[in-house]
Amino acid sequence: AHLPKWNERLFYEMYSAFECGRSPKNPADGWYKGELWFFDNYVIPLAKKLKECNVFGVSSDEYLGYALTNRTQWALGGEEIV
Repeated sequence: AHLPKWNERLFYEMYSAFECGRSPKNPADGWYKGELWFFDNYVIPLAKKLKECNVFGVSSDEYLGYALTNRTQWALGGEEIV
């Protein structure tokens, strides 16, 4: 349940900046797909590399599992949140 909490906080921070004129872009435009991109191109590859390097021992496998689970949860319900 950490992903929705931090994702929501970041979203509202960026939305507040948009409403106040500090950002030209409404974060709601593309947020859902942007998060999927972030998982696919940053989070999951990083978790895979950590697992390959065995940097955190057994935990490395757990991190990859968490990344994949969070990505799946976002894919299934993230669009409704935004």
